[in-house]
Amino acid sequence: MTSLEAALRQIHRDLTESRVSFALVGGLAVSARTEPRFTRDADLAVAVASDAEAEALIHSLRAREYGVEAVVEQQAVGRLATVRLTRSQEPQAPVVDLLFASSGIEPEIVAEAEPLDLLPNLKIGVARAGHLIALKVLSRDDVTRPQDLVDLRALLRIAPPAELAHARQALTLIAARGFHRGRELLVEMNRLIGLESDPR
Repeated sequence: MTSLEAALRQIHRDLTESRVSFALVGGLAVSARTEPRFTRDADLAVAVASDAEAEALIHSLRAREYGVEAVVEQQAVGRLATVRLTRSQEPQAPVVDLLFASSGIEPEIVAEAEPLDLLPNLKIGVARAGHLIALKVLSRDDVTRPQDLVDLRALLRIAPPAELAHARQALTLIAARGFHRGRELLVEMNRLIGLESDPR
């Protein structure tokens, strides 16, 4: 068992025991939907009603020997966006990112996730392809995060029309809730799809 697999099993157990709803997103979810790729962290969308609920969860996880490595706030809407956790002091230890209000659609991601057998004896909800596409469009930065474009292309290759439509709906919802970071996300997605379908 790799250290990342162990970390995923542990956070799955701890979140389940904490009775919160969550779903796998990020690189591991992309790998589950497309082809395996290397990643050193586990990203999980967590459905909470408020920052107070998120903070209470983090407090309980710290009691379970997790350390908080970083906290990111979504300044546009004044919400706790992401908390990065680890249970080891090793420099290359896997980290767990809990996304509470990074995109504004975490509740929908969690509610519509599909349970998959990700590892032996580990079934976990994995975000649907449309939601993963929307998240990757939102986080994409070709200078600082080149892997996002690679992931987007892999997802677009396997996504049926229904999932592309769902991605557009998700991006519309992200913008409506004020989480779009001042960008035209639908335009960016449509431009990328046009480039991917151009045979030149």
